[in-house]
Amino acid sequence: MKSKVAAAIAIAFALAATTASAGVVISQERVVSNQGKVSKSEQTVMVQGNKRKVVTPERTVITDLDAGKVYFLNPKSKKYAQSPFPPKGLPAAIMVQEGLSFGFEKGAATHKVAGYECQDYSGSIPFAFTKLDTTQCVASDAPGAKEYTDFLKAIGEKIKGTRLAPKGGVIPDGVPVLIRTSAEPHTFNPRRGVPPEQVKRIQDELAKHPPAVFTTTASKIEVKDLPADTFVVPADYSEQQFIEPKIMNKADFKSLTAPNAAGHGATITVQPAAPAAPH
Repeated sequence: MKSKVAAAIAIAFALAATTASAGVVISQERVVSNQGKVSKSEQTVMVQGNKRKVVTPERTVITDLDAGKVYFLNPKSKKYAQSPFPPKGLPAAIMVQEGLSFGFEKGAATHKVAGYECQDYSGSIPFAFTKLDTTQCVASDAPGAKEYTDFLKAIGEKIKGTRLAPKGGVIPDGVPVLIRTSAEPHTFNPRRGVPPEQVKRIQDELAKHPPAVFTTTASKIEVKDLPADTFVVPADYSEQQFIEPKIMNKADFKSLTAPNAAGHGATITVQPAAPAAPH
């Protein structure tokens, strides 16, 4: 009898350990529509415990909340840059564009995407010269939903009280199976002293650009144990530092807003910056 009890306890502990260490792997299809051009790609999101890895054709981003680090890897050059978490400067801008600071409101609509029943959540934040609006359809019954939600809650705790913290809202409960984000140019708010005609010139140029739209759809969701080295920078990668963008000075601004050869306002290409990786 004792042996049976011991065996049952051992099995229970084994199951508990397996559950605790399980990760979730989300395969996604991503479509970007920007300035009349459409591009498609695939990406993979892996979450286990307090770690996340996002793999795209251009870059890999590893977030390790336990270590308080985020790593940006370029698989082509085998270089990486790291930043503390919560990030600042350029790393913070990259992660905000990817959805770090969104506070979500639960919507009324429900859908079925990739075979999963999902609930709409929406949010909006300003970013550079644009406003980011996003709607996510979140499946609370998808495999790994708890693991994924727990990771988002852990991020929320890490950025609480910082400038990156969402301004209200809730954390969606589950795995997003459909994400649609638009980056729309909004009114330019200049610093004091900028001539009104230059402000109007930039505002008029911004108004000409349609929103860039990013649509990400889950194609497969799996629960599996991920090896620890999944979230480690490979040994053959070399480190480099982030190069922060130069803050625009008066001369830069004058050049940006100067009339072009035809006597019209300067042509401004407005699009959300692609999340950078080391060169």
